[in-house]
Amino acid sequence: MTEQNGIHKAPARGNLLLLLPLAAAWICAAVPAGFYLLGLGDPNLPVAIAIHGKSVLAQASLVLGATLLLGLVAFPPLPAWLRRFVDRTKTAWSTDSSLLARALSELKHFETAQKHYEAARIAWTLADERTAGQHLMRSVELDPTLPHAQHLFGQYLLRSRALAEARRAFEAAERLDPGHAFGETLLYVAHLQHLSGDAQTACETFEQHAREHGASPRSSFWRAEALLGAGDRDAAALCFVAAAKDPKVRLTAEENWFRAKARVRCWSIRGTQSDNPERQG
Repeated sequence: MTEQNGIHKAPARGNLLLLLPLAAAWICAAVPAGFYLLGLGDPNLPVAIAIHGKSVLAQASLVLGATLLLGLVAFPPLPAWLRRFVDRTKTAWSTDSSLLARALSELKHFETAQKHYEAARIAWTLADERTAGQHLMRSVELDPTLPHAQHLFGQYLLRSRALAEARRAFEAAERLDPGHAFGETLLYVAHLQHLSGDAQTACETFEQHAREHGASPRSSFWRAEALLGAGDRDAAALCFVAAAKDPKVRLTAEENWFRAKARVRCWSIRGTQSDNPERQG
């Protein structure tokens, strides 16, 4: 990680999953050429490979299909992950990329912190994290008092695993605008406190967030992890149960993902408690 003008630059990573369709197209285009080259040496070899490959592919498809079906039915995080992936991909592909081109063109003539933020926000929606990171860095460099830029910069840094820098960005956003993003900034502050090893402070911040903004599957799940880090397993179990509870309404793909993970954690918690009679009842 490098540093420019006092701002740490985290290594960006693109959403590689969005490149899978392109990779599949290249593989499909390469297969006929590969068979042609093999046939030059032995005309029967491509036929034998095709017959054997068809049999292996059929068997693998059956195993993969059965495994996927079992996972969809018995393992809640799998369908939740698929829904989140589809939601993110749909959002990225449905966003007009010309908006980013227009924003970048305007920046060539006149740059402001807000304009850099707007370009970064569009790039983030398009899953272009590298471009988003560059413009977020410039935005907070030009004006560190924009809470929305600090908030998105924190998300970028967290995605890049630059935890200390992400924590500072979210803390700055919350300091500039208490309750920013309907309490999401404070939630990220608590989460980064936990990831930074300050579990006790994180628990206090999670309590503040719940008191001021309520709870959600994500906040309850993160709070439970912080409580585990602080050694309070009983309180953590209650938070995992709260995160896994059926809300009786349709959750967003992101919140549904955390509810699914909490359901799995509840299985292990029940197993641990059943092994310890003192925790039952």
